[in-house]
Amino acid sequence: MTCRARTSAFIAALLLALLIALPIAAQAGGFTLQPIQPAVNAGASITFIGTGFIRGERVVTWATAPDQAVIGGDYAGANGDEGRIEVAFKIPASAIGGRWSMTAYGLQSKTPVVAAFDVIGRSPTSATSQAAVAPPSGPPGTTFAFAAFGYHDKEKVSYWFTGPDGKVYQAYPRGARTNHDGRVDINWTAPQDAPTGAWVVTIQGLESNIARGVPFEIR
Repeated sequence: MTCRARTSAFIAALLLALLIALPIAAQAGGFTLQPIQPAVNAGASITFIGTGFIRGERVVTWATAPDQAVIGGDYAGANGDEGRIEVAFKIPASAIGGRWSMTAYGLQSKTPVVAAFDVIGRSPTSATSQAAVAPPSGPPGTTFAFAAFGYHDKEKVSYWFTGPDGKVYQAYPRGARTNHDGRVDINWTAPQDAPTGAWVVTIQGLESNIARGVPFEIR
């Protein structure tokens, strides 16, 4: 197993542990996360600067690709009175092009902060989708059907829903199981009081540590 694979697996396992013990994780005002450049070539590195974290806390990071694959990043330490972090992420050489996102999560502040960036890589049409949602958007009360692929045969998965305000609204640490083809199907009805905007459901295999982030919209 490569260093990157070990790091990704460790972070995925850590995220699951955090999920099980997670209270509501609100994205509070004053947190920032920005790439030092808006776009980067596949195979290159991109650096992110964040502020607002608790001084001295450790911050875990992960990137989400356009095909919903989640890739673990490095740790960062928050420094100074402004809780500043600086973290670099190496884009895979075979990365697909399009809009990516980087998430930084403070282990003490329990706050996810997300930054978007673009990758110049291979055509998205050459990539096999790792997840899907139907419908892609709907009002509160809509039942969304999610499918995610590439897990182990009959593997248990956890999943959780993050709203546009950064809060984890519902979490299911052992909420579903894949079929023999490594596919999992999940139906979820959005609460009537769900905030409108961009949501993400994260689906993670408990054995494989494979994670998919599926965006959808409540409007």
